[in-house]
Amino acid sequence: MSDAKKTKMRDMFKELDEAFEMMARTAPDYLRDFMGYLDSAERKGVLSEKTKELISLAIAITSHCLPCIAFHVSNAIDYEATRQEILEASEVAVLMGGSPAFVYLKYVLDACEEFGAK
Repeated sequence: MSDAKKTKMRDMFKELDEAFEMMARTAPDYLRDFMGYLDSAERKGVLSEKTKELISLAIAITSHCLPCIAFHVSNAIDYEATRQEILEASEVAVLMGGSPAFVYLKYVLDACEEFGAK
């Protein structure tokens, strides 16, 4: 597929950053509370951070959220998730989300490529 037809997942990641910046200006207390909740939910517990990122990715796929897919693929890679682990988590998302989730596999693959999944 040519680059012209690819969705730039780094751009999706940037959109998410812009949303966080907007909320920091508009509703800083809300963003602080949200980020605290996010940190609490994603920190290592019985499940590793990598496992939690893969779960979050699967939910992002079934929610059809491109910025979320970019964010969670990038984070999963930071926690040393392999391309195969990312794809298997994505396959489970498609199992649960059906054909509408299937089309989002393209974006997962784009993100794996852009963010350097091994």
